[in-house]
Amino acid sequence: MANYRLVYGDDEQVVRETFNDVELQREDGWLVIFRGKDAILRVREEHVQSVEALDEVT
Repeated sequence: MANYRLVYGDDEQVVRETFNDVELQREDGWLVIFRGKDAILRVREEHVQSVEALDEVT
């Protein structure tokens, strides 16, 4: 599993979140973050401002 820092939103609201131990998938204009079999976040690509893969903390 990987760690990501994600910035998403629009002009009215921007969210900055860090997700640990997740899998990121892109499909049909959506960015989906999974933890195990559960999708924990689903965002339209046009609302994603940045996605940064973070180094694993050991």
